[in-house]
Amino acid sequence: MEDGIILQMLWNRAEQAIDALTAKFGRRLTATAMNILNSRQDAEESVNDTYLAVWNTIPPQRPESLSGFVYRVGRNQALKRLRANTAQKRGSSYELSLDELAECIPAPALDEAVEARALGLAIDAFLDTVSKDSRVIFLRRYWFGDSVKEIARSLGMTQNAVSVRLNRTRQQLHTYLYKEGYLDA
Repeated sequence: MEDGIILQMLWNRAEQAIDALTAKFGRRLTATAMNILNSRQDAEESVNDTYLAVWNTIPPQRPESLSGFVYRVGRNQALKRLRANTAQKRGSSYELSLDELAECIPAPALDEAVEARALGLAIDAFLDTVSKDSRVIFLRRYWFGDSVKEIARSLGMTQNAVSVRLNRTRQQLHTYLYKEGYLDA
């Protein structure tokens, strides 16, 4: 079903909208939540929280991109649950993937909303400069939290090739952010 139809169903408060969201986005939402949370139960609860948040947000909001909106809400719900879970313990594989980016993204900038937004826009601009394959690999690893093994399998690449591509893209990102003034020498 097309995004526009699902969006209209949500706008009209049709209960079938949740089934349509599940059919269209459920698998990717669950995979992303599993990558972040490492728990089937937490992932399922996070996905259900996502559907509720989307239901409660549309209306009044009417996003231009339903898929982008749903995935962002889903990722945020999973991260919210991760923060609650890791207040007591550490060790998510998603945290490991974020650690890979630590040398490229300055931590202090993430504490301030304005700087974080500007940094996000800079990263978006950077991603526009890399090849489509590199952008897909980067987003699958650092936005959706897919493992290198999953990315390699789905793209028909070796794990080494994916790792090398990620390393090169991180190095390019580091150089780009340095030139843009986000990193010190």
